[in-house]
Amino acid sequence: MIRTIQIICKPCHKCELMKQRIKFLIQCLEFKHHIKIKYALEHIKDIRKAEDYGLNITQLPLTLINGEVAFAGHVKGDHIVRMKLEEFMRRD
Repeated sequence: MIRTIQIICKPCHKCELMKQRIKFLIQCLEFKHHIKIKYALEHIKDIRKAEDYGLNITQLPLTLINGEVAFAGHVKGDHIVRMKLEEFMRRD
C-alpha cells in the first residue's frame, strides 16, 4: 500500500507537475478500486537529500514511495507513474 510519497527537488515546474500527476492518479486509482488511499505527500526542498539515495542533483526531481526510489528525473508519461503506483498498491 502507498503510505508516503516524497519529492526531493527545489521548487520548479517539474516537481510541481509530478505532485499534480500523483494526486490526480491516486484519485483515479481510488475511484477504479473503490478504496481510499491514505498517504502523506511531502516536498523536500533540501536537494542534498538525494545523495542519501546514491543520486546527484542532476537526477532531480527524485520521487520516493514508501522510502524507495520510484523515479529519478522528469517522467514524461502519466501511464508510467500510474503503473508504479499500482505496483506499490499490490505490495503488503
